Amino acid sequence: MSTLERLTVSQAAAALGVSESTIRRRCISGKLPAQQVTIESGPAWMIDAAAVEATSSGAVALRAPSLELEKLGNDVREIRAFLAGQIATREDTRDELAAVVARALQPLAESIERITEENEKLRAELRAASQNDHRTWWQRLQQQSKNQIPPAE
Repeated sequence: MSTLERLTVSQAAAALGVSESTIRRRCISGKLPAQQVTIESGPAWMIDAAAVEATSSGAVALRAPSLELEKLGNDVREIRAFLAGQIATREDTRDELAAVVARALQPLAESIERITEENEKLRAELRAASQNDHRTWWQRLQQQSKNQIPPAE
C-alpha cells in the first residue's frame, strides 16, 4: 500500500463527517482497515483510502443506526415517564402520611397544652402558699406529720 492510498485520521474523519475519536475507535476495533505507524510525533493510524471511500458511499457503517438511536430515545422517554409517575405517587403518599401524622399528633398537642396550663396553675398555687408560710421545708413537714398522727391516749 503506498502513501497515496492511505489517509490520516483527520483526513478520514473529514471525508466521512465524523470525529477523529470515532475513526480511532473503528481502527482499534477493526471495523475500519488501518495500520498503526510511527511518525515523528509518535504513533499514528493510516487508514486505507479505498475503505474510507467504500464507507462514505454507505456511511451507515461508521454512524450509529438511526433506528437504534430512536429506540434508545423511546426507552429513555418511557423510563422518564415511569419515574415521573413514581415520584408523583411517592409525593402523594408522603402528603397522606403527613396528614395522618398531623391528625394523630393533634390530641397529644391538646393534652400537652392542657397539662402545661394545669402545671402553671399548680406552680402559682405553690408560690402563693410558700409566700404566706415562711417556715423551712422540714418545719412544714414536721408540722404536717404532727397533724396526721393521732394523739396517744
